[in-house]
Amino acid sequence: MVSLSAAEKNRGANSANRVARRTARAQFMGHEGRTYHTLLGEQALRTNFGGAEVMRGQLAHLLEALELPGLRLGIIPSRAELALFPGHAFSIFDDRQVKIETYSAGLNITDEAEVTAYRKAFAWLARSAVYGEAARRLIEEELRAVS
Repeated sequence: MVSLSAAEKNRGANSANRVARRTARAQFMGHEGRTYHTLLGEQALRTNFGGAEVMRGQLAHLLEALELPGLRLGIIPSRAELALFPGHAFSIFDDRQVKIETYSAGLNITDEAEVTAYRKAFAWLARSAVYGEAARRLIEEELRAVS
């Protein structure tokens, strides 16, 4: 079990590790037909983790990311009707593997039935998301609010 004080000590290192992993994944977007479809709840645009300057940088990065080949970014508006409670964050890789990061461990799911359940959950959540210009407007609105 990780204590809060241990988690606080490692927060900077863990954050740097997460950024490095995301950056490594991002280099493959658009190459050889690879795609990356991601969903964010609108609340993620408003959650201030790191201060206003960090938030402005993250929101600006999302605006730039909307132009990346191979990236499909959906934002689930806070007032969207949902077919499924979003629950915990997860990533699906090549429709064969689901990765879940918790506070204390990473879970790696490869059972076909379990992966199928996560694919269905993602599809239900994606139906509630907005894309393209509607997503851009939500990001820009929050960027103005933080500035």
